[in-house]
Amino acid sequence: MNRIKLALKLIVSVILWLFLAVTSFLFFIIDFAVWLLTCWWDKRLIILQKYSTIWAMFYIWINPGWKVKVLGLEKIDKNKAYVIVSNHQSAFDIVLLYRLYTHFKWVAKRELAKVPVIGWNLLLNDSILIDRASAVSTKKMIVKGLKHLSMGNSILIFPEGTRSKDGRVKRFKEGAFLLAQQSKVPILPVVIEGSKDIFPKPAIINLRQELTIKVLDPINIETVTASTVPELTKFVNQLITTEHEMLAPEKYKA
Repeated sequence: MNRIKLALKLIVSVILWLFLAVTSFLFFIIDFAVWLLTCWWDKRLIILQKYSTIWAMFYIWINPGWKVKVLGLEKIDKNKAYVIVSNHQSAFDIVLLYRLYTHFKWVAKRELAKVPVIGWNLLLNDSILIDRASAVSTKKMIVKGLKHLSMGNSILIFPEGTRSKDGRVKRFKEGAFLLAQQSKVPILPVVIEGSKDIFPKPAIINLRQELTIKVLDPINIETVTASTVPELTKFVNQLITTEHEMLAPEKYKA
């Protein structure tokens, strides 16, 4: 019986992956058209970001089995630029975080640029693509990040650097916090829970899942500039870990 259920889930998942591939390509055609029509006068690519948000939300809206709870959205000042930092559980986080409904640029690994549709969209949106093993790439991230922040664009970074295999919050890298200090902008901590369970096994998509996004209080410029980068990194790491443990205590049981 379990094998039959698994086989059915696999068949459904294959159909869903095909649906995702076809619809993503169609969405990208419009995405490219929006970019062509707006990039020459919308220098921040705000309209393209709004379209990307609709694209991402489409996959959540069409599945009533994905229940998304958003807490603390009112803490985001749409007129401010932030360094947004979030824990990272799965590839689905890329879809989920568009639910913040605010303008930002991704910091993502360079390899994603080679992924059809997803990578093309990152490039069109002028995202910051980095080589995680390169110190030079980190410096370039800071330079481009400073430019975006000076234009009023927020930057969204996963400071763990990669997805958590067990769903727990891992140790943060310092790049996001160095960027916040140099740009003198507030940090916006965000906690995600539930996205890891969207993909319980390779190729399988879970169509019933509760997802939570919790926006924490912004860390003001005074606190950002008064701390050392290691102190700031450790502080935000602990803050997000503590909040995540309250959302998902079962993940932290020995």
